[in-house]
Amino acid sequence: MADLTLTAVTRSERGRHVQAVRRHGQVPAVLYGHDLPSQAICADTAEIVRVWHRAGRTHLIDLSVDGARARKVLFHDFQIDPRTARPLHADFFAVNLRERLAVDVPVRTIGEAPAVTELKLGTLQQVLATLRVEALPGNLPDHLAVDVSGLTEVDAAVRVRDIVLPEGVTLAGHLDPDDVVVKVAPVRAATTEETAAEAAEAEPAIAEPETPEAD
Repeated sequence: MADLTLTAVTRSERGRHVQAVRRHGQVPAVLYGHDLPSQAICADTAEIVRVWHRAGRTHLIDLSVDGARARKVLFHDFQIDPRTARPLHADFFAVNLRERLAVDVPVRTIGEAPAVTELKLGTLQQVLATLRVEALPGNLPDHLAVDVSGLTEVDAAVRVRDIVLPEGVTLAGHLDPDDVVVKVAPVRAATTEETAAEAAEAEPAIAEPETPEAD
């Protein structure tokens, strides 16, 4: 992926006043990190969204503030309003390129599991969406690929120990090598009681005839 760049400016607005920043098409943000005091900044909404979609949390960004020399940073956080999908706030972490970082990296499946697509024995269930890895900032992968083409039966799984990590990347945290990342889960057969209950719910109720009132 090509180098990503983003420009920002310092801001004086704090607290509730950051709403004015958003109304002017900017996203309030904070820059902090290696040998750097926390700095309140803001960046163009369209630009920051574009960079976020390409960089995620693992790709280095050249961030320039007030026209100064760009720093290598990572997105540490990016808050989005769940109702409007509009960005609310961003945190940028300035990195030391010689210092290893621990980051949660997305897990993506590749290939097709024969137990699911051909034999129809179950469904593919992804147990872990991310894995925490450690690497130099320039070696952080944007995702970890998990090949599921070898899953040919129910309960077959790809475990943490099966994942091939890129050079210079190691697992971080307290992951158990036997932890399941992706597996073939059996299709749950409906019980007789459940089937009967569903059938009863589906049948239209028959109204009892009304008893005529006596004169």
